[in-house]
Amino acid sequence: MSIKHIIKQMMFRSGKGTVFFYRIRKIREKIALLQPDDKFIGNVYKKRFGKEMNLKDPQTLSEKLQWLKLFYRHEDMPICSDKYAIREYLSKHNLDHLCNEVIGIFDDASEICFEELPDRFVAKATHGSGWNLICKDKSKLNWKESVDLMNSWLKLDLFVFGREWNYKEVKPRIVVEKFIDHEPLNDYKFMCYNGEPLYMQLNNDDQDKHFVDFYDLKTWERFPVTYTAYHRSDRDIEKPELFNQMMELARELSRPFPFVRVDFYSFDNQIILGEMTFFPAGGLRPFVPMELGYNEKLGEALKLPEPNHNLELYQKIMKA
Repeated sequence: MSIKHIIKQMMFRSGKGTVFFYRIRKIREKIALLQPDDKFIGNVYKKRFGKEMNLKDPQTLSEKLQWLKLFYRHEDMPICSDKYAIREYLSKHNLDHLCNEVIGIFDDASEICFEELPDRFVAKATHGSGWNLICKDKSKLNWKESVDLMNSWLKLDLFVFGREWNYKEVKPRIVVEKFIDHEPLNDYKFMCYNGEPLYMQLNNDDQDKHFVDFYDLKTWERFPVTYTAYHRSDRDIEKPELFNQMMELARELSRPFPFVRVDFYSFDNQIILGEMTFFPAGGLRPFVPMELGYNEKLGEALKLPEPNHNLELYQKIMKA
């Protein structure tokens, strides 16, 4: 059994194990930051894709997302990445109704009054991805361990291992939201290219299993690939009832950006925004089977903007 596996087991067994896991992560963060962004990203890319990353003439979706990390900045990307402050961006578009109900926002999980929480709720780190505490029954929750876990999130830096610069400007906080009590709760993730939603990542659960599928939004064809470490569904899923409305919302919210994934939940004739993600899985998770070429297919439509950041490195790569 590897050290990594042992640490993960400890993480789920106890609060102390969880804190230990995140202390190990902080050490790894310090080591990772010794490498400049382009070198770190290049090493991860080569390890996962088995080849050198092409930044001079990027072709795949993964390569183009790495290019955007290094050479492009938009002032609204950090606020849209913040799980709480994104409400300001929605307000500018008069789309406040897409926000899930907020119970509270906290700089320290110890500030949360457990007695005042509803029986069901969701707590998220504003500056992270996947750092969620989903509580379906408060009576079964070990609150001390939960506080330790959430405060551990606040000490972590998502930027380090994917070099997603937008998270560097997000203030680490815990936002507690209303639990969406609906089954099944599909996660409709619209992949938007230069303001136009073209593909969808559809996350869904069935019989306690989690699936990740990809669809062409024009034809509703399901692609024969998924992300590595995930599974495709064994059946096609019908378009959601409010599909056209979500398409239009995704188009409006994504318009300023070269690429962004806009995530929605839709149930009981309403739409709730989940999040906006500029570099899904850091752009570093392969589509499998890799030999089917969907990294290339999904990258074709992304037109890269003029670089406006890190221009010295950009010129160096273009002259190489």
